[in-house]
Amino acid sequence: MKHLLLSALTIAALSTPAFAEERQVEIAVSELTCPSCSFIVASSMRGVPSVEISAFEDGPEYGQGVYSVTYDDAETSIESIIGAVTANGYPAQVLPDTAS
Repeated sequence: MKHLLLSALTIAALSTPAFAEERQVEIAVSELTCPSCSFIVASSMRGVPSVEISAFEDGPEYGQGVYSVTYDDAETSIESIIGAVTANGYPAQVLPDTAS
């Protein structure tokens, strides 16, 4: 029994990515024409594993918004987050100077 438990712990440790890290990024979304739009975008982002929205700010023009998002890069990617938003019909892009 001890060998089985030790084997299971060893496998679990080896299967965990060594360089997994929490990342933070700002994602600009457009065509936010009503409060429901912001809710739909936030819901689609939260549906992606490990994604948390830490802040939202209105963009410089009507219908734009910027979401500050944190995620675990071992569980998801920026592309998956953007894909979840665009799948609901909203154009989205990562702000270039915030990807970390």
